[in-house]
Amino acid sequence: MAQEGIEVFRDLIISSEQIPLNEVRASLLGVETQEWVRDGEQEARLRNHAVGMGQEDIIVFEYTGDKLPKATLTLWQRDNSYKVTNIVPAEVGELGTKLYNDLLVCFVTEVIDKAEVRDQLALDLTDNVRSLNTWTSNEATAALRRFSALANKSTTNSHPNDRERWEVFVIEAHRNGDSLPVDILMQWLIEVDGWDETSANKLAIQFEQGISLLGAYDAILRG
Repeated sequence: MAQEGIEVFRDLIISSEQIPLNEVRASLLGVETQEWVRDGEQEARLRNHAVGMGQEDIIVFEYTGDKLPKATLTLWQRDNSYKVTNIVPAEVGELGTKLYNDLLVCFVTEVIDKAEVRDQLALDLTDNVRSLNTWTSNEATAALRRFSALANKSTTNSHPNDRERWEVFVIEAHRNGDSLPVDILMQWLIEVDGWDETSANKLAIQFEQGISLLGAYDAILRG
């Protein structure tokens, strides 16, 4: 296998048990940096389009540096914390995982780490590379690895032995509560297990159908 995990979009939550959120806000906006500036117009547009937002706060920063693509980063209040809900490119059509994560880390370095209240902030920054058992059980992960290692990749799971190993994986994933996103499975099949995109897409569709069927069967049993 090429690697032990896949690169995913990182999440960031900023909170503090020592100071109120309005002080966190003021401190972030008070940072003097040439890399990020507040985008008040975008904040206003988001507030106008937000439905059921209530009193939740929004802060939008625009990346104005020259090392990464121009983009806007949105901090959205979630209870007593701020969460980065999106980073949107201003010029390119799509950032992709690496550039998104690079911009997020840049924001942490250039804004959060320079805030006066930095030592009073708690950051929850998720990893950029995750293993498959982030989303499903160790048993399901092991079953998928067995399937991929032994399967004839030119025929996906057409051979009876390959199909049996594939079904074991689907069943194990179902036992875990159907928490494995189809797009993550497809990314894993391509980047880690070496399947081509067409075969990975076919397997991802079959996985979704299998999970749906098992869920319907469970519902019937529960009556």
